[in-house]
Parts: sequence; C-alpha cells; structure tokens
Amino acid sequence: MWYKQLCSKSFSNLKELEVKHCDSLLNIFPHFFLGVFQRLEILRVTDCASLEEVFQLQLQIQMLDIEEACIVTSKLRQVGLFRLPKLKHVWNKDPNENISFENLREVHVQECWSLKTLFPISMAKDFQQLESLIVDSCGVEEIVSKSFEESDQHEMLFEFNQLSFLALWTLPNLVCFYPGMHNITCPMLKRLTTSWPTKTKMFGNVVSQLLPVGKIIPQLEHISLTADDIAMITDGQFAIDLFSHIKVLQITEYIKDSVVVPFHFFRRFSNLQKLKMVGCNFKEFSPYEGDVGEERDVVTMLPRIKKLTLQGVDNMEHLWKQDSPFHHICANLETLKVSECDSVISLSCASSSFQNLTTLDVWNCKEMVELITSSKAQCLEQLVTLKIGGCEMMREVIASDGDEATHHEIIFKELKYLELYDLQNLKSFCSGNYTLKFPSLDEVDVSFCPAMENFCNGALSTPKLQEVETERGVRRCWDLNATIEQLNKEGTEFTEIYIHVNSNLNVSRLKKRTKIAYNCTKLDDVIR
Repeated sequence: MWYKQLCSKSFSNLKELEVKHCDSLLNIFPHFFLGVFQRLEILRVTDCASLEEVFQLQLQIQMLDIEEACIVTSKLRQVGLFRLPKLKHVWNKDPNENISFENLREVHVQECWSLKTLFPISMAKDFQQLESLIVDSCGVEEIVSKSFEESDQHEMLFEFNQLSFLALWTLPNLVCFYPGMHNITCPMLKRLTTSWPTKTKMFGNVVSQLLPVGKIIPQLEHISLTADDIAMITDGQFAIDLFSHIKVLQITEYIKDSVVVPFHFFRRFSNLQKLKMVGCNFKEFSPYEGDVGEERDVVTMLPRIKKLTLQGVDNMEHLWKQDSPFHHICANLETLKVSECDSVISLSCASSSFQNLTTLDVWNCKEMVELITSSKAQCLEQLVTLKIGGCEMMREVIASDGDEATHHEIIFKELKYLELYDLQNLKSFCSGNYTLKFPSLDEVDVSFCPAMENFCNGALSTPKLQEVETERGVRRCWDLNATIEQLNKEGTEFTEIYIHVNSNLNVSRLKKRTKIAYNCTKLDDVIR
C-alpha cells in the first residue's frame, strides 16, 4: 500500500484512514507505520479480499532500539474491520512492552472468518480505556491469545475498567476468552450481548466467564442470555441480586426439550423494562404449579416490563393467558413487537395485558389469520401506532366473534398511525357490522394488499384523515372506505420500473409486478 519507505512527516497529521475494496493488499501497515502515522486515531478497513494482516509488528519491534521501544505509544482510538475473508492477524506479533495501544476505545470486527484470535495478551492487559468491543460473524477461537512465556499456573487479570459494551455474536468456533487461567473485571459494563448458532462449540458458559460470581456490576443494564445461561442462573450459581440492575434482557436460542419458560427465572430481574426473545422453541409461558397462596407471593415479585419483542418464537400459538404469571409481567406493557412467529394465530388471549399498549408491530407471522377479536379490541384504546406486514394468511385485522348486538361500537381513540403492508389475503380491516371510530387517526399506509375490498362493513369515522399512502403514491382521502374500494377497482398490478445500464440483475428475486429494462441509456428506451 505504501511505496517503500515514507518520510516520517508524510502523514504526520493524518487522523483518519479508510481502506475499501483494495483486493490486492496483503497488509495495511508495514513495519515503519508508527513513525509515519503518529496521530492516526481512526482506522476502517472494508472488503479487501486478499488482506492477511493489518499491523506488521514483528519487523517494527526489530527496528526499534530498547529505549524507543519502551515509550512507543499509538494514538489509535477506533478500529473497524469488515468483510475481510483472508484476514489471519490484526497484529501479527505480540508487541510485549515495546508498543502500546493503550488509547484504543472502540474495536469492531465483523465477517473475518480466517481470523483465529483477536488480541495478543500484552495488549489486552493494557486496555484501560477500551469502551466498546464487538466481534460478529468471525472464525475466532479465542479473544485473547496466550504467549509462550505465560505460565499455566499463573492467573491472568484482565482489567477492562472503561468497557461499557461487549458484544460476541455468531462465533461458532469460539472456545474461550483466554486459554489460560484468568479473571475479568468490567466495573463499567453496561451492555453484554451474545448470540450463538444452535450447534456452536461454545466455550463453557458466557455468563460464568464474563460475570463475576457473587459480585454485582452496578452499571450493567443490558444483557443477553442463552438456555445454558438461564439454567446456571436458576440453579443458584449466582447471587440472587446480581441482575437487579438489568433493564434490558434478551433471551436467544432457547432451544430445550422443555416447551415452557420457567417464569420464576424473571424474579431476579426486579427492574426489568424491556424483554426480547429471539429464536426460541417454547410453546407457552409456564403456569404456576404451587398452591394459591405461594403463587400470589411469587407473582408479586415478578417485574413489570414496558416493552416485549418476540422474534422467531416458532411454536407458540397464543402469547399468554390471563391467568398466566406472564400476564402480571406484561400488565404495564407499552410496546409489543411480534415477528417471524410462524405458529401464532391471534393475539386475543393476551389482550388483557394491552390496556396500556401504545405501539403494536406484527410482521411475517405466517399462520396469523386475525390480529384480535372484536370483543377484545376494546383493550387497545391507548394504542397510538399499529403496524402489520407480511402476514400472508391474515384475512382481517379485527375478527367478529358474533357480538355485534352488544358491542356495536369499537373506538381507537388514540390511534394516529396505521400501516397495512404486504397482506396478500387481507379482505378488510373489519368485516363485522361494527361502527369503527378513529378520532385521532391522521396517517394511513395501505400497500400491497391486493385482496382488500374495503376497510370495514359498518359505519366508519376518521375525521382527521386527509390522505392515504399506497404503493402507487399518496391519495387524497375524505372517505377511507371509498378510497380502499377505488384502489381495489383499479387493480393490483402496480408496475415498478428498474432502469439498469447493464444486465447484472438477479431477475429471479424480483416480483411478478416488476418490469425490467436492460441497457437503457435514456428514459425513451423504457417508455414506448
């Protein structure tokens, strides 16, 4: 990358360097880089197909005399390495005491599958200022490598005193954080997230290696756990108040023979506000199986969350029932997001927890035929935002349960934004003979709902609505029913035109309604 030797002042003021799409590069910084890039603070390297190493430290160390080697300090603060398939080393040699990277604040490494280890041990011992470490989709087997000089009997202490965010995602080859005896302190850790493939050869247990048993990290607010982590916690291997400061909990890849989640696990998270479950196979949240008095005492100890996200919880048909302890956990729920939950058919059973709900997002739930029944829809009176998309079996949002005579009016008094997107079988928002009132609704987006014949069969009131966003653009709207009916009459074949100067287009991924134009030099080539 650099032509032979550079003058020591060539890039003496350079603070930021970004390298992209340099497919012939084998390394970024040769042995003389510290003398030339004295003030470099930010480094980003992306999509370099042949890159094998970033820093050549071996020759660097050989060229420094002893006095210089003890005081050479890099000012590098941020390192980002992305999509480097042949990267084997970030630092090709342990600098020991010769070169310091003590100013590093942020390190983000992603999609570097040839990388086996990230930091030499001498560097990791000197990360007093490191604030954020993200390692995502890499082949690393250990985060910190062990030097030949280190004794197996000596316990290594890693003090990450400023580390606030640690993320280890999709590392199928990871065996350990450090291969020798070690202890980790992260007193400022605020967010710890891990995500593993189902069959990962994971190193023991994430929680046991990264959290001190019997100690509390007062700043820790966000953590992600796997089924093995949960098993350790419920077995009492950690102090009961270790997680009392946690506000955000993510449960990932809960794939167990048991089809229920032990709700008493949540008692440890007394200040929990947000819960996210991703890639889990349970069918329901477990009911309590003790006596009534004991159940009452246990339930009162459960947290009350404000936001719940369920993503890829494939076996659950209904969220929870009113007599479930999870009803207590969600009693103050304000935001609910449900996506890729292929077995969920309706949210009606959980509607008793929707009294305070302001945001509801439902996406790509293949078997969902309705959002909620008419008698339960009254629970959504505080709802402000409703988004539904990609639910291919949904025929209506509010389904009639035959109560038109007693519940003839449904009012969404706070709803301001409604989005219906890519609902291929949706016939109507509500097909029952109800009066629907939306006194606050002023934004509606109805796109790619080709089977939608009308908005509702009963009376409809939307006094603030003036326009509707569609896949064909914005439509003026004085009567939402009439607008939907008109869109249906106009047909559903909307043509999107893609203009390309060459034919490098994956045609198989485009939808039927897409018109393709190749080798166009002017618009006349398309519109004929």
